[in-house]
Amino acid sequence: MTKGAGLLWIQRLQGVILLLAIWMPADPVCCQAQGTIYTSRSGFDAALTSSTTITFDGVIPFDPSGIGVSSVTASGVTFTSPGARLFVSSASANPVLYNFDSSFPVGIVLPDGMNAFGADFSGGIVQNNPFNATITINLADGQTDKYQFTGQLGSWTFVGFAFSQPITSLIYDDGGPALPGAHEEMLDNVSFGTAIPEPHTSLFAFLGLVGSFGVLRLRKKK
Repeated sequence: MTKGAGLLWIQRLQGVILLLAIWMPADPVCCQAQGTIYTSRSGFDAALTSSTTITFDGVIPFDPSGIGVSSVTASGVTFTSPGARLFVSSASANPVLYNFDSSFPVGIVLPDGMNAFGADFSGGIVQNNPFNATITINLADGQTDKYQFTGQLGSWTFVGFAFSQPITSLIYDDGGPALPGAHEEMLDNVSFGTAIPEPHTSLFAFLGLVGSFGVLRLRKKK
């Protein structure tokens, strides 16, 4: 192979690698703790190797007081709120988990060994619309990652996560004030299981740099 042909081949390879580096974050976005964030359910589902989805259909918390409960368990996942204001709302044909007028956000405890979690998230009230939500992800090795998004009252936002190690728990906070209690977190179609996280975009960027270095070396030899 001549030097000119070699230079052309490396330039083409570099272009492909850099295009991949730009394209990769379009749906999965790399997290700091070696994981991937998905903003579409189809992308998340494609990464799953096994999963369970909770729709809350038929989930009836034991609630003798009628003002909510501190925990709801479904399919091995426990949803918690210290204010005991959790409900499974059946006001429509689609039941959802609802944290009503609470001073605390919703905690989510997963079964052992699950490295993927995704759900439809909603929340907010008229005084907190749009709402600025934070999802905190706690990993098995003690690392913590956070994802923030802005949601609209009455609408749903899908977010999914896949990490290289198990997720032990999450906290979903819709940003409502604690006093007076205005946490109104809602969850539906909660999916959890195992997945293979997407490759890191940084790897493609690194390969792009390697390609650039090769081009420079060939130019110096000419």
